[in-house]
Amino acid sequence: MNKPQAFFSRQVTLPVLVILSFSGAYAQTPPASGQCATSSVPTLARAEGLTERMGDIILQCSGANAGSVFSGNLTVFLPVTIANRVNSSNLTQDATLSVDYGGGPVSTGIPGLINNRGISFNGFSATAPDSGNVTFRISGIRADLHQLGAGPMLQPIVASLSVPFPVNQTQLIVAYPQTGLYINSNNTSVTCTGSTLPSSIGVASLFARTPFASTRMTEGFPGAFADAGTRFLIAYSGFPADARLFVPDLVAGSDAAVPTAGGDLGGAQSGGRYLPGSRTLLLARVPDADATGADGAPVAIPTGSTAVALDAASEVALSSGAGYAVYEVVDSNPAVTETAQFPTFFGIPANSAVVQTSLSVRYAPVSDVGSASATAPVPRFAPVTPASDCSVMGDCGASYFPKLATDAAPILFTAVAGGKPTSAATVKVWNEGGGVMSWASSIAYQNGSGWLYLQETRISIASNVRVMYKPDGLAPGTYKAGVIVDAGPYAGSVTVPVTLTVEPAPAAPATPAPAPTAQPAVAITKVVNAATFEGTPLVAGSLGTLFGTGLAGKDVSVTFGGAPAIVLYAGAGQINFQVPPGIGSTGSANIAVTVDGSASAPVAVTLAPAGPSVFAHGVLNQDNTPNGPQAGAGAGSVLQIFATGIPAGAPVSVQIADRKDLVPAYAGDAPGLTGIQQVNVAVPEGLAAGSVPLVLCATAGQQQYCSAGYALLVK
Repeated sequence: MNKPQAFFSRQVTLPVLVILSFSGAYAQTPPASGQCATSSVPTLARAEGLTERMGDIILQCSGANAGSVFSGNLTVFLPVTIANRVNSSNLTQDATLSVDYGGGPVSTGIPGLINNRGISFNGFSATAPDSGNVTFRISGIRADLHQLGAGPMLQPIVASLSVPFPVNQTQLIVAYPQTGLYINSNNTSVTCTGSTLPSSIGVASLFARTPFASTRMTEGFPGAFADAGTRFLIAYSGFPADARLFVPDLVAGSDAAVPTAGGDLGGAQSGGRYLPGSRTLLLARVPDADATGADGAPVAIPTGSTAVALDAASEVALSSGAGYAVYEVVDSNPAVTETAQFPTFFGIPANSAVVQTSLSVRYAPVSDVGSASATAPVPRFAPVTPASDCSVMGDCGASYFPKLATDAAPILFTAVAGGKPTSAATVKVWNEGGGVMSWASSIAYQNGSGWLYLQETRISIASNVRVMYKPDGLAPGTYKAGVIVDAGPYAGSVTVPVTLTVEPAPAAPATPAPAPTAQPAVAITKVVNAATFEGTPLVAGSLGTLFGTGLAGKDVSVTFGGAPAIVLYAGAGQINFQVPPGIGSTGSANIAVTVDGSASAPVAVTLAPAGPSVFAHGVLNQDNTPNGPQAGAGAGSVLQIFATGIPAGAPVSVQIADRKDLVPAYAGDAPGLTGIQQVNVAVPEGLAAGSVPLVLCATAGQQQYCSAGYALLVK
């Protein structure tokens, strides 16, 4: 096999000069009427490629005297490195010089001598026949087009010819570099949940009970997958050590009898059907390929005269949570733009840690050899990350991709110069599309700087950004900024305008001086569970909320019997905190707040060994949409439940409707979320559709503690 890898976007082109010098001699002088016409057969070539084939160069001579001899050396220079397979003397047989006397082209047998950006065919000789017509053709030159870089102005390769006799034109386009590969996935990262595998591994049985995420690969132009030996390297990382991944052995493309599809990137779910020899896109897994995508041979492909169902699947070997799969194009139609999608199935044992994984796709084999080589694979590619294919496929707005949604409205703050903050605002953030949405928040100031700060709270897609201001040191005036929530170019971004009006501090009256305005006394009026805002007992390490007066200041602390709690948010009337993990699990403790040196009176709160409480909108379906009236959970699908009040290591069970003691696939800390636990559990079979109670229970000591019922929609 000759070897491949790389990627970019559709481009407008500008010329790059390729110089062809032809030094030749005649045994006798040709007549004045003799002339040569030059032409080329330009080709579309992959901008990611290190060994892309250039179009043929043709020199068609006519009117020469019979017996005239063309002889000498012919050299082609490119603006990029020539990268054909060579021997130890830098000679290649891949690129050829042929001569056609009228009966068809015949190779001269002269090897091309490569010297960086030049290739020479030395010592050729051709005698004009009685017709006086001779045609020379140069074919098979390969070049490193990745040297041209990326961007909207990739340049075509233009040949400039220099010959010792008249020609009709001296410049010829021989290749148009374009992006060859675009990709997409229904997840930018894959949320791993505890999941089960079927007893017999096949694509259909995996679809029936194992979570998966699909990846789609699309040609940038017709034939971008058609070069013999073209492969794709799919790399996985970040998985738990005991995870198991499976992929199909064969993937039928978009023009096959039935395309392979998971249904999460459009199309009907199917392992695919392929008609042997149909010149439709078919990818075959290469089980013994190395980590660059080279070596090995693809699995056997179907034979016969009828369409064959594709169901075989194989495991991806993982080491330290990372692994790779390689596919080779074994059939295609170079006349149409083709696409293929394949599912990756995730088998995650119960109680595995919840992690965020990554998946990348590249042309293969991947290489850094951009010059002629005796050993490097042909074709081969630079390790370029592909752009999204949704603009090529025309589905950027499809419901299966993430879509940012917020309750954004202009935020108006008013403060007094030299005063303290008295309010805050919250921007809710959620994903109203499919897949997993990654997002980030930032501030863009129109005037002034440093007078806003943000606090993000993330519970999967049920998230918010708290916007707060700092008037310290600001002169009276109007200050403007924007809070930007950015979920990427396709999920979208939102800018929330923020205006802070700082008013002058009131002038002190001449006489009599008024009594100083009393600051609100620091006082606690209520302490509740942060998930439900109910006055349930608090659990060590769980989240709580207290309400009161005079709670905002520069230095705010909360203590339980003298033990400091972690303050997550402090406003004038509300503080969110994490109960000290070492506070104990029975009885009660006195909670107190200190603001800038002023302490509240202590308030007694009840403690408990456990007390699961599910957050509002804190139950997500397997596709990461919040479970509710618009999105129910099907039998066998995995729910993600976010709660507080579950002590570390406590046995956890779930009740859904009348099905008790359901065993979670995972129960533990929610990654990156202070004081929040995550429980993943499958919806049992046989439940009637509609709203049913979900109850979360944790056992501490010999006693079981359960949450209030959460309304779960089953479909």
